[in-house]
Amino acid sequence: MLTDVIRGIDYSDCAELALILFCFAFGLMFLATTRLSRNATDRFAAIPLSDAVETPRNEE
Repeated sequence: MLTDVIRGIDYSDCAELALILFCFAFGLMFLATTRLSRNATDRFAAIPLSDAVETPRNEE
């Protein structure tokens, strides 16, 4: 009975669902990065250049 269920599953929809989920996640990340302030982006960009351990999200 379980083998009949496994054989009956159509996996072609999984690829389309994965593409939709990827596009949704990409869109959310794009919106999140475009909403960052100029100060935050400058602080994120300076992380690899500094020797000090910093948390760039703490705005002072």
